[in-house]
Amino acid sequence: MDAALADLRSSNGLSISAAAKKYGVGRSALSRRFNLKAASTAQYHASTRLLNNAQEKELLKYIRRLCERCLPPTPRIVANIAQEICGEEPSKNWSTRFVARHKDQLDARYLNTLDLARHRADSKASYEHYFGVLSARIKKYDNLPENMYNMDEKGFLIGRLQKTQRVFTKDLYKQGKLVGVGQDGSREWITVVATICADGTSLSPTLIYKAVSSNLRDTWLDDFEPSR
Repeated sequence: MDAALADLRSSNGLSISAAAKKYGVGRSALSRRFNLKAASTAQYHASTRLLNNAQEKELLKYIRRLCERCLPPTPRIVANIAQEICGEEPSKNWSTRFVARHKDQLDARYLNTLDLARHRADSKASYEHYFGVLSARIKKYDNLPENMYNMDEKGFLIGRLQKTQRVFTKDLYKQGKLVGVGQDGSREWITVVATICADGTSLSPTLIYKAVSSNLRDTWLDDFEPSR
């Protein structure tokens, strides 16, 4: 179609019918396009898009910067940023269409929450240092398996689902640099602690939660009787 239009506009005397036949396109469509009564599909979508190409590139860069900080935005946040860029409110499904339009770079799915302090401490150098010190101590003191315990914990953020839908860049996700959604630690957590001995035995799990006193408890609920 574009070649036929260029040939018609070159003023070589070619008729619309001849151009349509020459380039194998519909005469009616070519006539409308030539007389500016209809735009190409690309032109139509460009004219009806909320953001132009340059603005969408800036939005993509901003989403990437957020992801690099372990703060991938929600679809609502992406829509709000777009509104600030162009001054117009996006439609309800604009973010979904934006992600689909840039599916080579973006994806949207539910991610686990991750405390930012933990994210900053999660590094290869930290792990190598830890296991190096641990190995040296075991050799130095000749620790036996029954005297070695591994403790692990899992935090649950109160008042928020563990998974939230986020928009993120595919390359960072595939590289393992985007392991979850960061949060600033300002919300309350309940932590479950599990302890396992190197000889295969284990201790009962422990719950850590915000309380008025620092007293240890051996039950989770007060005055609870399973028989009732």
